[in-house]
Amino acid sequence: ETVINIDKIKLSKLIDNILSNAIKYNKKDGNIIITLKNNILFIKDTGIGIKEQNISKLLNRYTRFENSVGGFGIGLNIVKLICDEYNIDINISSKYQEFTQVKLNFNK
Repeated sequence: ETVINIDKIKLSKLIDNILSNAIKYNKKDGNIIITLKNNILFIKDTGIGIKEQNISKLLNRYTRFENSVGGFGIGLNIVKLICDEYNIDINISSKYQEFTQVKLNFNK
């Protein structure tokens, strides 16, 4: 059982932005793995990944590294603002051409 104290609209935006990125940047026939354990939500895709030097810039507004799909580079910044508001720890890990994983820790 997991209890998350957050506005339902903001939670929806948080999850929607992360999932839509996992879908957009996945490889053809790739997978998305969603796990919730000990109040920590993991969303991992088997997609194109992110180069290591770009991971620290991902949460900045208007940041984009791949122009082959649509978007304005504000989705993850919105995720970061919601995480800051509700004291949710966000961690993004990735290996270029293999995977990206977003970890949301609701335990803080």
